[in-house]
Amino acid sequence: MKKAVGKYLFEVIVIFIGITSSFLFEEWRQNREKAQRASEIMQALLVELERNDSFIKEIDTTYFEVSTSIQKILDNESITQPEVVGAAYELLEGLSYIRLKEISSFIHGFSSNDHINIISMNSEVLRYLTYLESLLTEHELTTNTLTQSSASVLWPLLYRYQLVDDILNQQREFVDLDEKTTDTPKRDISEFLSNVEVRQQLKWSQLKVVRLIQINQAIHKQIQNMKRELNRTIEGA
Repeated sequence: MKKAVGKYLFEVIVIFIGITSSFLFEEWRQNREKAQRASEIMQALLVELERNDSFIKEIDTTYFEVSTSIQKILDNESITQPEVVGAAYELLEGLSYIRLKEISSFIHGFSSNDHINIISMNSEVLRYLTYLESLLTEHELTTNTLTQSSASVLWPLLYRYQLVDDILNQQREFVDLDEKTTDTPKRDISEFLSNVEVRQQLKWSQLKVVRLIQINQAIHKQIQNMKRELNRTIEGA
């Protein structure tokens, strides 16, 4: 009887150990897969951040040029008609093409599971990532606000002072069109530049452009922070 009980207990213990070991092994395997997934995500993110940081630096140059042109107008400095027309085009159309969609779509493409896997390895990465997401969202909203306001306020003013055709003619020079373009006539733009509505709109536009510059600077900082933490985590994995 004792032998039978002992044999039964031994079998129970063996089965228990077997099941427990199986669960522990499966948990270890899943954790390893999650860690591997997190490492792959971090490496991909590192590559994207390095590539997009260079792209954003190129955008910075455009923002500074637009802000400088606006300031020349507001300071009543000597500014040519092409410069005025060029600045108007940037506010109406040019800046609308500067979108951070590539980095934005990559970052926003992370699933909740990806976030969980990353935070288990380095919580700082996720903190920087979250802040970067908010900056990208603000960048998009500010760009939309700027271009929409330019279309509704600046465009009618340009039309009133007969500068719309000048913008079109100037932009035609940058594309290969079969049709022959007419030379942009020289106009007296002093009245346009001294118009109160024009100056108010330009001041408001410059404020938004400066904000875009500030957002980009914050994005650069967060990218550097994330790259540091990503490299640290990848090296320690």
